[in-house]
Amino acid sequence: MTNVTLSPLSFHEEETAELSSEPESQFLVFRCGNGLYGVDLLQIHEILKPMPVTRLPNVEEEVLGVINLRGNIIPVLDILKTLNHEYAELQPSSRIIVCSVNNKSMGLLVDSVTEVVSLKDSSIEGAELRGFSQEYLSGVGRTDSFIFLIFNLALLFKEKTAESGDNQSGDEGR
Repeated sequence: MTNVTLSPLSFHEEETAELSSEPESQFLVFRCGNGLYGVDLLQIHEILKPMPVTRLPNVEEEVLGVINLRGNIIPVLDILKTLNHEYAELQPSSRIIVCSVNNKSMGLLVDSVTEVVSLKDSSIEGAELRGFSQEYLSGVGRTDSFIFLIFNLALLFKEKTAESGDNQSGDEGR
């Protein structure tokens, strides 16, 4: 048996060990139009191939309709229409990302799903960039090879439920 001697960490190794303990977040990165976007992986329920959508009357243009997912009715939103005011064209790579926020689900139609990315919190820019699009985005993620805009699904869900007239107390407007 060979004896192994452990030496204390050098300064550089200690610094690297500290950096590796920095909190990380995972994002599902997807493409819409010419842009790359991401959603917190913890908010993703599943990813589906496009399926028939039942149109609804009197809804916003970006709401394509609803799907029946194992007995649950899920509204589907065209993200390209939300961001660029143009409808996405269905491609073989198109997907519906089913997301959940505060026990509410919504499907996001995207051009393609690219990958799952783990980012240290220091790789996410946010507060100083919020002025450019407070409507739906919470920041910018950067990897070694690309950057992507991070969706704030809570804002997107809040706005869509407010526009569709959801009323939680049930007493207003009577």
